[in-house]
Amino acid sequence: MKKYLIIFLLCSATTLLFTAHFVFAVGTVIDEHSAALRLSEQLEENLETSPLNLKVRRLTLEGSQVSSEFASNLLMLISHELKSNKDDFPSVGELTRGLTRGGLTILPNPDDDPQAQDAFLEGTYRKVGEQVVVQLRLVAEDGTSVSRGEVSIPVSGVKHELLPPNLLLVQKVEKTAAQSEVPAPKDFAIELGLNKADGAVFREGEELKIYFRSEEDCYLLLWYQDVVGNHYILYPETETQRKTKLKAGINHKLPKYFNLEVSCDPACGAEIVWAFASTKPIQMSGSVDDLHGSGLRGYPASVSLENILGQQRAIKRRTKKAEARVYLTTVKK
Repeated sequence: MKKYLIIFLLCSATTLLFTAHFVFAVGTVIDEHSAALRLSEQLEENLETSPLNLKVRRLTLEGSQVSSEFASNLLMLISHELKSNKDDFPSVGELTRGLTRGGLTILPNPDDDPQAQDAFLEGTYRKVGEQVVVQLRLVAEDGTSVSRGEVSIPVSGVKHELLPPNLLLVQKVEKTAAQSEVPAPKDFAIELGLNKADGAVFREGEELKIYFRSEEDCYLLLWYQDVVGNHYILYPETETQRKTKLKAGINHKLPKYFNLEVSCDPACGAEIVWAFASTKPIQMSGSVDDLHGSGLRGYPASVSLENILGQQRAIKRRTKKAEARVYLTTVKK
């Protein structure tokens, strides 16, 4: 009898250990795919309201407005998982913006449920030792959080680029802008936005649209910094534009005369759109026509960011100025 009891106990212990190991293995986050599965489960488990038309906003490196291939891939995997839950998420898609009669607005996705509320998926990630900590939240239209999730992924399980390759360059730009002798002017309100959320990922070949709005009539210099630090003038495109104020209270799509397409030549990474607005004509070296190139027109290579900021931020009597910038991260298709 004792012999059979011992055998029974050993078998039971083995079964329990196997079961415990199996449960642990199923719940373990070991790579991007298992992280996406666990985050999707958490977002569903913690959901405070439904149904929701889910619009994916961004996943950025903590403390910055830049993203990465890793973030883009993770959001794609999570979107795929949530699409299978039609009861809670009748629509899942990327957030896009465009001009309507009401101005610059978030555009509906084709399969949006008119009875469902809109909600936005956003989050941050950071590297802590040999782990990548990802924190996500679902935000309602009024800004309240309606769900959240968090996982830690071993760095060894991350197969996509965790940081944009030019992160140091972006940080250098931020430092230069912050340490400029003249601080960024804020004499009147301006808005600068893209056709996706600020800080979002753009894939190679996608169209990039830029929108500008001001509370005062103003002249505008709009320039773009690419992944390797080149500066391109996007607006004004002509001498006439250079000498003409943009009307206040109107969302202007810029540039006006050519379309922008995201390129990863020479590389992908974080890029910046920068706007300098003024109630007096913008100071530029040479005429606009002198700067013509293949679609994008660049500052002379000899002009540093410090010089650009010094020129555009310079204080002038009876001149009001404003400045804004937004970030995007380009990735391969």
